[in-house]
Amino acid sequence: MLIETLSVREAREQLPSLLDRFRHGERTPVGVGSHRKTEAVVISVDVFNELTAERSSAATQATASVRAEGLDVSDETQQIMQRWARGEISAAEMRTLVRQLHDLP
Repeated sequence: MLIETLSVREAREQLPSLLDRFRHGERTPVGVGSHRKTEAVVISVDVFNELTAERSSAATQATASVRAEGLDVSDETQQIMQRWARGEISAAEMRTLVRQLHDLP
């Protein structure tokens, strides 16, 4: 997906208009970065909420799948998965933390 990328200066100057676009239903992400190299992405809160809800649903489905196999998911593992669902950690970090928690390679 090719997205518009603004310099930091442009993003600062255009922030009010970007917020206005999002308020009026615009869903297209906008990149921000130095030398037009995207380093961050600005999205509407609606898009963010949808993405985190989808991640949360995926975590819930994974837990249900494990339980269907007759196994249990620890509270600590569920907390790690919820951190991933909220976007606080990457999928790779989630896997690493769960492996460390359960002494897995």
